[in-house]
Amino acid sequence: MFQSILVDIHSHVLPNLDDGAKSISETIDICKFMQNMGYKKMITTPHNQKGWFANPPEKIYETLNKVNVALSIHRLNIQLDVASEYYLDELFIQQIKNKEVLTFGNNYVLFELSPFICSKSLWSDIQIIMDSGYIPVLAHPERYIYFYNQKEKYHALHEMGVKLQLNLVSLSDIVSKELRCNAEYLVDNQLVSFCGSDSHSLKNPSTIAQLQKSTPYFEKLIQTNPLLNKTLL
Repeated sequence: MFQSILVDIHSHVLPNLDDGAKSISETIDICKFMQNMGYKKMITTPHNQKGWFANPPEKIYETLNKVNVALSIHRLNIQLDVASEYYLDELFIQQIKNKEVLTFGNNYVLFELSPFICSKSLWSDIQIIMDSGYIPVLAHPERYIYFYNQKEKYHALHEMGVKLQLNLVSLSDIVSKELRCNAEYLVDNQLVSFCGSDSHSLKNPSTIAQLQKSTPYFEKLIQTNPLLNKTLL
C-alpha cells in the first residue's frame, strides 16, 4: 500500500536540529526503515518556531548535505529533500511576506498551530500565505483539540484551499480514541490531501508499517482521499 504514497512530506529526521533524530546513525536507521516500507522519497521538515527552534534554510541544507553523504555510504536509494514545519506566529508571517520560507512541490508550505488555543488571526494569516503565492498545508489537523467539536472548520479550511496533512500514526491505537476518531472523520469526508509519518525516531515508522493489518482506515485513506504525495516524486 505504501507504493500508493511513495513520498513522505513530514518528518524530523535531520539530526540535532529539533526534537527529532539525535544522530546521523538514527537518521540512517529511519531512512532505511522507510525505504524498506516502499517509500522512494522523504521531504523532511525541521521545526521552525520563535523561541524554540531556529532553523534557517542554510542550516537545514548544511545538515542535509551531511546526511546525503551518509546515505550514499550506506547505499540507500531513498531520496531526501527538505522543507520546514513552521509554527503559525508573527515571525512565520513575516518570513512569508519576505519570501524566506522553505517550500516543497508546487510552492506548498507546511505549517502547524497551537495544539490548545486557536489563533484569532488564523483565517487572515492563511489568506496572507495564499496572497503571497504559497499553498498552505496544515500539519496534523486531527491533533488540534479546539476542532474536535467544530469539525465544520475542517471543511472551511478545505474549501478555502488549505491542504490538510494527516499523520498516519493518528489512525493507529497508539493515540487516544478521540484523536483517532478525529483522523477517521477526515478520511471519511475525503479531506486529506497529504499524509505524513511525522517521524522523530523509529517509533512512528514501526507503527505505520502495521497499519494495513490494524485498521481498515489506512486502505480507505489510500482508496478514497485525493492524496497528492505521489505527485512530489
